[in-house]
Amino acid sequence: MGYGKLRGLCLFFGALWLIVPLHPASAAAPSEEQMLRRIMREVNELKADKQQDEEKIQDLEQRVGAIQNQNHQLKEANQKLQTDTTAKIATLQTKVDAPPSPEEFGGAFDRYLGTHTFTVTGAAGGQFVYNQQNAALNNLHHDSQNSFFVDWEPMILYRPTDWILFQGVISTGFGSTGTGVDLSTADFQILANKYLTVVAGLFDQPFGDWYETQSPMWVNRFVTAPLPFGVESVVPPGEIGVQLRGGMQFGALGQDFDYTVWGGNGPNYSSTVLGAAVSSPTSVASSQSSGKSIGARFRVYPLPLEKEWGRLELGASTYNGEWNNRDWLTSWGVDFNYFIDNLQTRGEWLEAYRQMPNGQTSDNRQGWYVQAGYFLGGLNVPYIPDQLNGYLQRLEPLVRYSGVNQRGVSTDDLAAATGIGLGGTQVGLVPDFGINGSPATYAPHAREVALGLDYWFAPSIVWQNEFDIELPRAGGVFVSPTGVETPAGATPNDRAFLSQFTVGF
Repeated sequence: MGYGKLRGLCLFFGALWLIVPLHPASAAAPSEEQMLRRIMREVNELKADKQQDEEKIQDLEQRVGAIQNQNHQLKEANQKLQTDTTAKIATLQTKVDAPPSPEEFGGAFDRYLGTHTFTVTGAAGGQFVYNQQNAALNNLHHDSQNSFFVDWEPMILYRPTDWILFQGVISTGFGSTGTGVDLSTADFQILANKYLTVVAGLFDQPFGDWYETQSPMWVNRFVTAPLPFGVESVVPPGEIGVQLRGGMQFGALGQDFDYTVWGGNGPNYSSTVLGAAVSSPTSVASSQSSGKSIGARFRVYPLPLEKEWGRLELGASTYNGEWNNRDWLTSWGVDFNYFIDNLQTRGEWLEAYRQMPNGQTSDNRQGWYVQAGYFLGGLNVPYIPDQLNGYLQRLEPLVRYSGVNQRGVSTDDLAAATGIGLGGTQVGLVPDFGINGSPATYAPHAREVALGLDYWFAPSIVWQNEFDIELPRAGGVFVSPTGVETPAGATPNDRAFLSQFTVGF
């Protein structure tokens, strides 16, 4: 309400008070004092209304100012965006019109070929073997030997796209028997999704944990393989076929599960007699059967990382296949490995049952190994120089016990033993790379204690030393090519020393 209106109202009530004649006060008519109070109350209400109106006007003026300020800022931002967009369009147009630089062309070509186009990795090593053969095994040559060997295993990796990887490993060795070359693996890995990978080609047998993850020379803590994976293999070391593999997390971080299922050409043996050596993998042209093999492996990692209890792997595998058109090989195994701090342990048990033709007794085999190693990284011997402590902290002492049980061994395999893809053919039990050459390892009931001491220059550069003690048990038979069986008789307790320098690259 305006000031003029208030003034007029006051004059009106004053004139009315002067004009109205004065009469004595009565009970019904208000007194002059009451009239004045009413007038003052109304005046105060008018003042309050005025104050509220002024406050509202002030608030509206502030809001209008803020809106005007925001509108100004939006105009400036829009102008800057238009300017930047115009500049970027001009820059892009210049790049489109200009020919690609050599660097840009090379980058585009690399993206077309894949993330990793072509890489050569692998391992190389030199080895010395001294073998003291105490006695003959089945009248075979058993002179003590000392020989030098060299081995090179290049791995070729080619990645044409982000979801396909090719890998191939060639094993080349030179020793006392000359030069040998083997194709160890050659396969394509197709990454279908995060739960499935398809592998096709020639691959390491996924049975257990040894062939696939421990057999490379700079990964294996020892120079030699455990007996079930050496010259008397219980299951084939490789397969030509297709496999499906994947994994998933089932609990906390570190609690995982993985699977591998595969099929291939099936197992092959050097002959159809009892105790013949495994000769797989092989091509279809030289296969002993038109049947195929199937296999599966399941592994679980039950310990969560947050508990700091170490890393435990538990696995179970099976491999089954037809090898003689109507005869079958059936095998199974369990394995474990456990790591905590500087301690590493692993082990495996496997069995195989092979049906035999012509009424022969089944060829049943068993094998096992257990090993442990401890890095001396935390060792600090008092009262010796720090430099010497540094050398000691690079050492890893190891121990392994392995064995094989089988009823018989083929004499043909003894006369000309073949390695497991490690560089050529042995003649008269001359050791091959990674094999100590002791005749005792060919005994039907072979046993071996291996003591190792590794010196790690780097995670993939190692000097390995191994001392083997052969403790074969008596029993079993030797089988001639015609199937004639003769008792194995006494078994020698040989000793062997191997020293190897290996570089993984």
